[in-house]
Amino acid sequence: MPRASTRQQIIDAGLAELHARGYAACSVEDITRAAGVPKGSFYNHFASKEKFAVEAERRYFQVSGWPASFEEKSAVARLRAGFEALYAGAQDRSFSRGCMWGNLANEVADHSDAIRGELAEGLDAWSAIVTELVAAAQRNREISAVGDPAQLGRFIVNAWEGALTRSRVVRNGQPMDDFFRMVFGLLLA
Repeated sequence: MPRASTRQQIIDAGLAELHARGYAACSVEDITRAAGVPKGSFYNHFASKEKFAVEAERRYFQVSGWPASFEEKSAVARLRAGFEALYAGAQDRSFSRGCMWGNLANEVADHSDAIRGELAEGLDAWSAIVTELVAAAQRNREISAVGDPAQLGRFIVNAWEGALTRSRVVRNGQPMDDFFRMVFGLLLA
């Protein structure tokens, strides 16, 4: 297996630090220490912590646990598998970190157009994936839910973000269990 580039080491290690600590509490020194590189290496690859955060946001969904390929399943099963993977990740972290996108949205979006813009793109891309699965489920008559699949897709992503945030507060999976019951037991039944 080829060795990761220094830039990729910084992104991967820094993403974990950013997710664990939050933007304000995560220093460039924390990021470079976690990556095992000198502090100067950070600035060779990123003009600022803000530019780094934008790159970390792009990488986040790739490593979030959402299955990349599950074509053999029904659209609803693929959608459920994606959220189950995210649930497993939250459970592995004892419901302590929430979603890095949600965390950054709450902490930084009002102060950084670059971070807010990347968050909007990421959430739009994720919503588009969910929308396509909802549309496929409607076409295949897997669900009785009618209406605009894009609106349903955005709603499902928004509901997940809210459930994950509340799970972080109560430190258990009950809000996400509610999400599964409401989305897969009622909305997409």
